[in-house]
Amino acid sequence: PVLPGVSRPQRETLPLLRVVGQLAATYVVAEGPDGMYLVDQHAAHERVVYDRLVARAVTNAAHQPLLEPLLLELDPIEAATALEHVDHLARLGLQLEPFGQAAFLLRSAPAGLNGSDILGAVRGLLDQLHAELRVQDPFARAAATVACHSSVRAGMSLALDEMRRLIEDLETTASPRTCPHGRPTLVHMGTELIERQFGRR
Repeated sequence: PVLPGVSRPQRETLPLLRVVGQLAATYVVAEGPDGMYLVDQHAAHERVVYDRLVARAVTNAAHQPLLEPLLLELDPIEAATALEHVDHLARLGLQLEPFGQAAFLLRSAPAGLNGSDILGAVRGLLDQLHAELRVQDPFARAAATVACHSSVRAGMSLALDEMRRLIEDLETTASPRTCPHGRPTLVHMGTELIERQFGRR
């Protein structure tokens, strides 16, 4: 129950957007009620994937067992980082099992971590966690990095229905205007600004 005089924080929302195309295979172009929006497809998808990863971790639905475990051979620093963060990684669905001195068996990956180079993604994640020695929230940092590796990239052509789905998914997230690293997911060009550019105002 909410106490009298105490308001719940408002969830960020986006205006109703209509996808009209893609720019430079990197930005989704959309029309809103008050102008044009350019949506960074990678940053937007990062936000969507991040929120899903965190939600799955809460419900313990993050695991996608691999048909066969993958052998992850690490250098001593990466191995120490893996041991330090093994619990955070397990919450994300990355189940690592020590296998010898500096090797691990990867038994599951987060649902949504696609692509053939899962081992490369895990190594990149360990390198980032080690580089940021004083990570305030290692789980959130790990989730953001996994989301980055799981997201559509800049330069990737998307079909119109894929762009629409991305915008719809972004609208359902808690913070649709920023990616997990704090970068903006979209920029807005108001109708007045556009009209001034064309000498209509």
